[in-house]
Amino acid sequence: MDAVPGTGHDGDARPPLRDRLRLAFLTARGWALLVAGVAALLLAWFLGRRELVNISIFLLAAPLLSAAAVGLGRTRLHVRRGFAPDPVVAGSSTEVVLALHHSSPLPAGTVLDEQLPADFGSAPSFASDDPADPDRAEGSRGGDGSATEYRYRLRPTHRGVYAVGPLRARLTDPFGLAVRPIAVDRASPLTVVPPVIHLPSTGVLGSTGTRGTATAHHQATPENDDVMTREYRDGDSLRRVHWPATARHQTLMVRQEEFQRTPRATFAVDTRPGPYQGSYVGFDAPAQIPNFLGRPGTTTGCFDWVITAVVSIGAHLAGQGYELDVLDETGLPLAAAGTGPENARAGRFAGPDAAVDLQLMMAPVGLKPAAAHDGPADDAAPAAGFGTGSGPLLLFTGALDADQAEAWVHRIGTHRSVVACVVASRPAAAVAATRVFRTSGWTALPTDPGTPLAETWLELAAQERLTGPRVRS
Repeated sequence: MDAVPGTGHDGDARPPLRDRLRLAFLTARGWALLVAGVAALLLAWFLGRRELVNISIFLLAAPLLSAAAVGLGRTRLHVRRGFAPDPVVAGSSTEVVLALHHSSPLPAGTVLDEQLPADFGSAPSFASDDPADPDRAEGSRGGDGSATEYRYRLRPTHRGVYAVGPLRARLTDPFGLAVRPIAVDRASPLTVVPPVIHLPSTGVLGSTGTRGTATAHHQATPENDDVMTREYRDGDSLRRVHWPATARHQTLMVRQEEFQRTPRATFAVDTRPGPYQGSYVGFDAPAQIPNFLGRPGTTTGCFDWVITAVVSIGAHLAGQGYELDVLDETGLPLAAAGTGPENARAGRFAGPDAAVDLQLMMAPVGLKPAAAHDGPADDAAPAAGFGTGSGPLLLFTGALDADQAEAWVHRIGTHRSVVACVVASRPAAAVAATRVFRTSGWTALPTDPGTPLAETWLELAAQERLTGPRVRS
């Protein structure tokens, strides 16, 4: 089955009346027999017919005995839920595999209901007597009836950590008179990560990393002969002999090999809600980000564009050999409670898995509560986290006024190369901040969520060529 997420809110619908009245231990057929038994008993009393008493006893006993049998019966089920792929990129599909292990075949008529978030649309339902129903799911069953496997597909459209499950079984008797719903397992987290958009190589930030052409080097200089020289080894070129060090040490010395210093880029992401919720409509409308592993967050269309930009540019730079630091507006790691490894939760990304770790960490990131920024205290002094690096810094923020933009300049400083991207749903809202940033010598570009990221990336490269990169080596 393909369970395609929609925009409905099926989870908010009111349950049936019999569920609200705690009458769900009998099916409609069972309640019909029970009511018929009461009616037969009343008729027997009014008419004085003994045969109606026998009929009423049967009609009353059948559903009650069925409910007792279903309620006291034990069905041992073990469920293993898997996703392929996991994590899944927003907009792509993943296959959910439910592997049920049970000591005996499931009772006939058992219905299995998978619980899904409301945004995923209608939840799949399976019947034990026909697991391979093509209209509901793909299924297979073990030869001894002890294992059953069900498959269905999900296509989440937005990032977050979703709760898939639990699987609920509705156990019934062979006559369909009683029902007992049970939760077979617990919910499983499905991580939906933001997509990585391919970006062209433009030379933005003035360097292309250890796999490019502008890697930072350290080499021997006359001021550090003792540190940057070593003894001659067989095979060393005579052109590398360092004669002043040779005379000092009375042995043949050569210049130490050049070594590469891994370049580092810093991302500063403004997570305050104010810059992204100007009009509260359209791209500024707040929406919830599910986080099964923590507290749900809030986002907007503008902030989602920022998240995608950070993930895509970070993956692009990591592929060029950069180490990445991802910080929030306070200079601290952006998401200390992410789903990545320890170094990712500390805001540091490096190595071949940097792009994947960055996606996992950014999946549940949302805007911070407004109460956390109720004053100018966070703008009072430069943040230490922004001043510790010598590489370029990429700032992503929303619609700011001139004073807020000046506060950012004060916090980061002008001692390093800064590329600022001002994301606003209305172009006029980004003018003031862009002007302040450019006046401070930064590369700044206003953009909106409707602009493709690759186009913004090319415009940033053109803007940086006008201002010129300033990277302190």
